[in-house]
Amino acid sequence: MCGRFTLTVQHVTDVAAAVEALVDPLHAELYRPRYNIAPTSKHFILRLEESRRLLVPASWGLVNRWAPDRSGAARQFNARSETVSVKPAYRGAFRSRRCAVPIDGFYEWRGPKGAREPVRFHARDERVLWLAGLYEDWTSPKTGEVTLSFSVLTTDANEVVRPVHDRMPVLLDLDALPTWLDVSARNDEALRALMVPASPGHLVMTPASRRVGSVRADDPALLEPDPEPGPRQLGLFR
Repeated sequence: MCGRFTLTVQHVTDVAAAVEALVDPLHAELYRPRYNIAPTSKHFILRLEESRRLLVPASWGLVNRWAPDRSGAARQFNARSETVSVKPAYRGAFRSRRCAVPIDGFYEWRGPKGAREPVRFHARDERVLWLAGLYEDWTSPKTGEVTLSFSVLTTDANEVVRPVHDRMPVLLDLDALPTWLDVSARNDEALRALMVPASPGHLVMTPASRRVGSVRADDPALLEPDPEPGPRQLGLFR
């Protein structure tokens, strides 16, 4: 599962340049560093359009082209890689509309119910990571407005994530991006080879603030654990 992630790079143009992608200046103005991105939030995806790599804004949570409205988006923020090629909600996008999602960390929660604490998985050097995704463009039957939306693929957890959760997002190496993004080439075996757990060296885990649980919290302090409360000072009279 992947239900919260971060992209704290200061400029989205740097993200685009690293993968030789174009980003519309008007879209770039929409960007700001984010520390707690949740489903239904606006984010950016990398896709191919006429052989050009484009970094474009999209809403997290897939809205199928045939959907009467956007109400299902919050339930389709993840797609299981094992069944993505056959499930009606995803198979069309898997064949024709694959994308990559830039992040630099994702959160999970650990601990017993009632005392769960968030942790963040990220590269040791905090570099940008690319998640395998699918996208759709949905047209509102009422207004004609087009919504671009996406879902993140998940797979079995690797050794780093497994103590916390049994699922993790599919991470794509930079040299895997051409295969994943090019929907004109039909190579199921090559695609299946990409949808596997990341090697253990890709990620480290660090504690994060409990405020991650609130979608309204979105600031750099979320990347650090909350300070431990100091000893309570007893009053003179008890």
